Amino acid sequence: MNPDDSPSVSAKENASIAQAASGITIQHYAILVAAGAFATTFAQQRVIGKFPTTFLLKDSLHLPKEQIAIFFFWSTFAWNLKPLAGILTDAFPLFGTRRRSYMILGAGAAGALWLVMNFLPGNYTALLTASILMNVAMVFASTVMGGLMVEAGQTFGASGRIASLRQVVQSVAGIGAPLLGGYLAGKSFGWSATTMIAAGSLFALAALTFLVLREKPRGIPDAEEGAEEEQTALHRVKVPAGAYIGLGVGAVLATYLTLNKDFNSIGISFIAILAVFFLIILLTIVPTRNPVIIKAQGQLGQILKSPSLWLAVVMLFLIYTVPGLNTALTFRQTDELHFLKPYIGFMESLEGVFGVIGALIYAVVCRKFNLRFLLIGSVGINAVATLLFLAYTHNSAPLVHSMVGLVGALSELALMDLAVRSTPVGCEALGFALMMSIRNFGLALSDIIGTKMMDQYHFTFNSLVYINAGTTASILLLVGLLPRAIMSRKEGDKA
Repeated sequence: MNPDDSPSVSAKENASIAQAASGITIQHYAILVAAGAFATTFAQQRVIGKFPTTFLLKDSLHLPKEQIAIFFFWSTFAWNLKPLAGILTDAFPLFGTRRRSYMILGAGAAGALWLVMNFLPGNYTALLTASILMNVAMVFASTVMGGLMVEAGQTFGASGRIASLRQVVQSVAGIGAPLLGGYLAGKSFGWSATTMIAAGSLFALAALTFLVLREKPRGIPDAEEGAEEEQTALHRVKVPAGAYIGLGVGAVLATYLTLNKDFNSIGISFIAILAVFFLIILLTIVPTRNPVIIKAQGQLGQILKSPSLWLAVVMLFLIYTVPGLNTALTFRQTDELHFLKPYIGFMESLEGVFGVIGALIYAVVCRKFNLRFLLIGSVGINAVATLLFLAYTHNSAPLVHSMVGLVGALSELALMDLAVRSTPVGCEALGFALMMSIRNFGLALSDIIGTKMMDQYHFTFNSLVYINAGTTASILLLVGLLPRAIMSRKEGDKA
């Protein structure tokens, strides 16, 4: 056998060819994906900033539960726009690059805005404005990280390794940050330290990108690069009538809620997500010769015409928008049970640890049971586990958070499995990103609904627990409407 034909030599040659084409080595990709995944997870306002921000709003600005939930809804709303950020970064290179410039500017701007927030703890409007802008900048950095992950997987045939690296790093950040955030929330210097630590991690990402990422210059793609794309550019994608009808019905409902004083905040939230949906439709029909946008238009057209995907979207939205316990639980922990803030952070981290264990369990059981069994079983158990909060005390908290983290991960992964299977072939990345936007919006809206029920309608925490568990379980009645072809398969079975 010729040594030059050996698998190791062939792999090295392929890696060299791939590096020459992209200008980046697999090691550099790994470093950038790991650093990007850590910084854009750790420095999020819902991660390292969750408890310092919550207690700043609660203890210093004396805001009620609903106002705190609304603050987080708007400050993190930019994450619902991530699919559009992905199309933008792919279609329009910045200073000649699709990744490098967006990452440096996004991470750098987010870090700078975290520092600005250090000087705004007493001004609600200014703090919210800076928070919104910070999250917009971080969304671009996170989007670039995802793009680098996909590029590395496709260029070097390392999708599994790169995706695993990202997941491990994000899990570490998600477990460690609440511990640190809870500790800082209890200190007089906590807010300043939080902003500086978050800013430091983002500045480090920007500096690392500047030093490591040597991306080959690119111009704005043109349809002339491919005859197929050029022909496609002559046609607009036809949007189904159902999409316009849904948008119109949603607009009427959102307007009614907005004009109703009791539901004004929920109505405005719906208007915001409808605006995102309108932008997606607009993007679908706008004439263009940019091949990246043309490809996205074709994918969006398939997505809008997929009944199974929209059934899955409705299921995800309803499950994630049940009245939430997030902010309400934090108030109960401090005002009624008198938990120390570091202990609250520890509970959040404990939930994250058992979430990782739940993910490992799901990786095994998804090959043994079909999705219908997994979805009904995990979401049903999750509803039952929610009832553990009825017996929530200082001593029972570790057990409750461990169980909620475990079964929460199982139900989350079953729902993500549903999202993956419902996405049309050829639209995987964009379709899944849109589904995640629905998830993120639902989670944020659920917190507003839960806190409004307590603040305005004076529901007790235990009543909210019953409602959360009951509505979650009742939504499982919709499982029968989902396509049998999707629900009856185990992982590994042919479609």
